[in-house]
Amino acid sequence: MNRAFYIVGIVFSVIFLFVTTYYEDAVSSARMDFWFSDFNYGYDSYNSFPSYDTSSYRDLTVAAALWSLFFFLCFIAIHLLGLLKVKTTTSKVISIIGLSLSGIFLFWDLAVMASPGSLSFDEVAPGWGFYCMASLAFTIVGLVQSVRYLKRKDVATNTISNNSEDLLDS
Repeated sequence: MNRAFYIVGIVFSVIFLFVTTYYEDAVSSARMDFWFSDFNYGYDSYNSFPSYDTSSYRDLTVAAALWSLFFFLCFIAIHLLGLLKVKTTTSKVISIIGLSLSGIFLFWDLAVMASPGSLSFDEVAPGWGFYCMASLAFTIVGLVQSVRYLKRKDVATNTISNNSEDLLDS
C-alpha cells in the first residue's frame, strides 16, 4: 500500500512542477501588465497618479498558493506514512528530511497567502521548483526503499514459516 502512495507522490511531483511553471508565467505576465498599463507620458500627468487594478496578479498568487497548499499537505501525508510504515533507516532519514522541507515550504506558502501583493508567486516559484525536484527524488528513493522492505519482510516471513514446518516434520 505504501508503494502506491510513493507512486502518487512521483506523479504529484511532476504535476506540481507543471502547475508551478504555469502559475509563475501567469503571475509574471499579470505583473508586467500591471506595471506597464495606464502609463501616460504627457506633461499633465506629472503630478497625477494613475489608478491600477492589482487584483489580477494577486488573485493568481492566491490561487497558486492554494494549489501549493494542497500539494504540500499531500507530500506531508506521504512522508508521514513513509516514516510510519517503512522501517528502513534510509526511508526514515528521507522521510524526516522531506517532512522538514515540506514544513518550511508550507510556512512559506502561508506567508504568500497572507500577503499576495508584497510576495507574489513569480518571486517564490524557483523555490517551489526546487521543492518539486527534491520531492521527486525523495519519493523515488522512498519507493525503492518500500519495495526493498517488502521483499525483506517476505523473505523473513517465508523463513519463519519454513522453520516451523521443519519443526513439525521432526
